[in-house]
Amino acid sequence: MIVIKSLNGKNMSLTGGSHLQMFSKLKRFLYQGSIPVTKAIMVLCGLFFLLYYVFQLLNYGYLTDLLILNPAAIFHAPWTLITYPLVNPAPLTLIFGLLWLWFIGGTLERTWGSWLYFSFSILVTILTGVAMSLVAYFFLGGDFRIFDLWLPLVAITWAWSGVYPDQEMLFFGIIPIKAQWLAWINAAFIFVQYMRVFWLMGFAAVCGILVVYLFRGKAVGYGLRYWAWNHGFSLSGWFQRKRHEAKKKRLKVIKH
Repeated sequence: MIVIKSLNGKNMSLTGGSHLQMFSKLKRFLYQGSIPVTKAIMVLCGLFFLLYYVFQLLNYGYLTDLLILNPAAIFHAPWTLITYPLVNPAPLTLIFGLLWLWFIGGTLERTWGSWLYFSFSILVTILTGVAMSLVAYFFLGGDFRIFDLWLPLVAITWAWSGVYPDQEMLFFGIIPIKAQWLAWINAAFIFVQYMRVFWLMGFAAVCGILVVYLFRGKAVGYGLRYWAWNHGFSLSGWFQRKRHEAKKKRLKVIKH
């Protein structure tokens, strides 16, 4: 805060403190519980849900198209390969999707760490978007609108079930179902939903699952985390790798 004394002796303040306080509160909210990526996605989904209906009321619906993935316009709006899961016009679908993301995604983020979870989610979102765009472009004429939070949730659920295969959830509050079966049910539901449009679209909608098996390891979580560490994509792994390389160089110098 900057305080300026005016000619009449009164103090006048020029402050950016309120903005800094808001930013500080937002940061505290996101990092509370160690799931900033999950919370950020939830906040953005809720924000764009409200904006969607505001734009419709004001006849600015075309602004929503700036976030929806359209294969015919993908080169004009490449960012939509990442933003399409944020658009969810159906209230109930969004509510259940956010609850699912909160539990499944939050658990996975705490286990893997925010950076690896963020990278995984981005890769899954892009791969699914590209696959669905290719199918729509070559088989459906290209004019096809792609949006839905549940699309990347398929792979996120699959990864979670690989880390916690024996964890149980109560389906409808009464039927216990193990995580591995829950992942199959979720994937099957999305597959059937998009297969009704075109059979290849069903496979494209769930192809994000391939990212889970992209890195080999004893388990899904182990494989991804180890691969990221070994290739310097995790901060702690990068520092450890650099320290190891520096140590090897020092040993070579001593030998000579």
